[in-house]
This record gives sequence, structure tokens and C-alpha cells, in this order.
Amino acid sequence: MLLILSENADLTDSGPYVIEHVIENQCNTLPVCSQLLTSLLTTCCQLFLRRPAEYQHILGRVVELCMNSSDANVRDKAAMYYMLLSTDIQLATSVLLPVTGPN
Repeated sequence: MLLILSENADLTDSGPYVIEHVIENQCNTLPVCSQLLTSLLTTCCQLFLRRPAEYQHILGRVVELCMNSSDANVRDKAAMYYMLLSTDIQLATSVLLPVTGPN
């Protein structure tokens, strides 16, 4: 679901609500698995790069969740993405957004 949302960000306005629902219902009530956090982080970074105003607050919440994870790999990935986004947005775009071919 997160992959589909990140690849089709321009087709729906409900993306932020879906992400918030996942955060509220999966991340705050259950033990969060590392795979969910990693997928959520990658999706939010991609959505932020496409629609920054809508996803800035959500991305901040997800980065915070990841930085508080007990999994060092999740924390490291969150720190790397945060540094990448805060230092070079063009590089972040080329690294995080999938390349699409001509239509």
C-alpha cells in the first residue's frame, strides 16, 4: 500500500490521511516492526519530495518514530535520509525518487 501511494502521489489527495492513519493505528498501538518503519520512512521521504507542504509535518513524525526505534538500522537510515534531505535536495531527489521512463 505504501509503495503504491508513493508512486501515485499525484493521483490522490488522500495520501496524508492514509499515512496519518498508519502512524496512529500501526505505530502508536502495536509494537512496530522495523520493516514497517523503513517502508514508512522511504514512502514519506518520496512523498515529501513530490509535495513538501503536505508531507513536511508527517515526515517529521516518521523520522522521530524511526530515531526512537530499537533497531539500529532503522535509526541509521532515518539519520541518513534526514541529513540528505537537509543538505542537498537535488541529490535527495535523485537518490530517493524512482526514475520513470518516457510515456
